[in-house]
Amino acid sequence: MMTRILVVEDEIDQLAIRRQLLEHAGYDVLTAQTAADALLRLPGCQIVLMDLRIPRLEDGLALIQAVAAASARIIVLSGAESDSALPVDEFLTKPCSSKKLLETVARFSAAG
Repeated sequence: MMTRILVVEDEIDQLAIRRQLLEHAGYDVLTAQTAADALLRLPGCQIVLMDLRIPRLEDGLALIQAVAAASARIIVLSGAESDSALPVDEFLTKPCSSKKLLETVARFSAAG
């Protein structure tokens, strides 16, 4: 079964780039620009790739809690400093190479 990834990013250009990159790598990709939209699209997604500020930090933190409750893997891609207290599977700092992003997604996709 193809891994379904939800990409959450409030910057439309970044959202489009990530979607194209992941679809080209063979993933089923859904997108959302807000935490509220992300919650609607979350069911059935195995991985959530998200910015922290969507658009506010509080929105990102609320989404992390919801995703954790849904047992999906969480990869944060943010310009903010890594916060080890966040209950996420991976924290990638922007700018992040496409190679590193794809390697990280593949690792969690393979882990099931």
